[in-house]
Amino acid sequence: MPSLTRQIFIINLIVLVLLSACVERYRPDDMYLKEGLLAISAHITNEPGSQTIEVSRSSNPESPGFNPELGCFILLLREDGESREFIASEQPGFYTAELDSSYLRTGMLFQVQVLTQDGNEYHSDFDMIRPVPAIDQVYYKVENMNYTGEDDPVPGIRFYLDFTFDDEAYEYIRWELTETYEFHNPSTDAFIQSNRWTVRPLAREDNPRVCYLTRAIPASHSIATRQLDFGLFNKSFDFIPNDWNEQKILFKYSLLVRQHSMGPEAYKYWNEVGATRQGQGMLFDKQPALLKSNIRNIADESEKVLGFFSMSGVQEARAFAEEIPGLDHKPNPYYCLPVDRGPGTNQPTSFPAFFARATYDGATVYEEVYMYCVDCREYKGSTALIPEFW
Repeated sequence: MPSLTRQIFIINLIVLVLLSACVERYRPDDMYLKEGLLAISAHITNEPGSQTIEVSRSSNPESPGFNPELGCFILLLREDGESREFIASEQPGFYTAELDSSYLRTGMLFQVQVLTQDGNEYHSDFDMIRPVPAIDQVYYKVENMNYTGEDDPVPGIRFYLDFTFDDEAYEYIRWELTETYEFHNPSTDAFIQSNRWTVRPLAREDNPRVCYLTRAIPASHSIATRQLDFGLFNKSFDFIPNDWNEQKILFKYSLLVRQHSMGPEAYKYWNEVGATRQGQGMLFDKQPALLKSNIRNIADESEKVLGFFSMSGVQEARAFAEEIPGLDHKPNPYYCLPVDRGPGTNQPTSFPAFFARATYDGATVYEEVYMYCVDCREYKGSTALIPEFW
């Protein structure tokens, strides 16, 4: 073997050995690999109306799935003995109850009790509904962000929230964020090929050009109010870049903010959940948190139970951003347009296949495209129906 080639071979071999030594496949605690562990998710707020408790059995992480626990008897017990029963809904594993404001009293302790079909009884720790500060306002500011690898600052917006801290009973605050934004597909002629021989124009109802995407924002935002001084508090959220492919703030954007007031155990739990959500997908991210449950089998406390019970006071507010001053609102003229390097050829091998025809740069192009290019409902969390709050 020539000397230079041999050196390259040895260097590559060393790199492979080092990489294999540094990367360890994550395997959670043995109990999290077991199937059939009871999992109870019961997060109740002070909002009157229908609320839900989810009960299921764990599945092996190697083959995940939702295994609903049927036939449960569930009570939400208040410290003075008043209770409400949660009834099985049409969706297996989900139990609902209509709760009124007279029952959801701030300052009182609550406990969830679950009796499973096999006769086992599970109780949570007691948790209190704490007062929650009113949201004074939610608003945005136009800002620029410097990203690594980008020569110029990226324009966009950031939302802010104001509330007045005037009560030590608030203790801990968590913000739950949900975004909704208008998304536009290109106005191309769309076709569907259902088999090798049949191609027809895609019906208008199957070819929506404008959709509304709603997604929960996984970022974790919370604070212990003992860090604050009494007075006005200002909270900033995540930067939203003006990306013409993503289109989040190209047309119209809405942010729903739900402000929860909670106790120390729930604060710790939701911080761990947030850190795990944000840490998914990267090689050296934080490993999934093994979250401790506050629910137990009253006859066998050694049984491992998954899930958590919490009570919280909630305030919510919604803000909009549209025709934002100083930002470029022109859409990407080539987004999702048919090109001769598309997802397939003019002879697709699987059906149905979708095609689009468009004229640009002086030429007419007819090629196969992805389904989401002709039906924007294919995007996750998308609908062609205009939201009521829009």
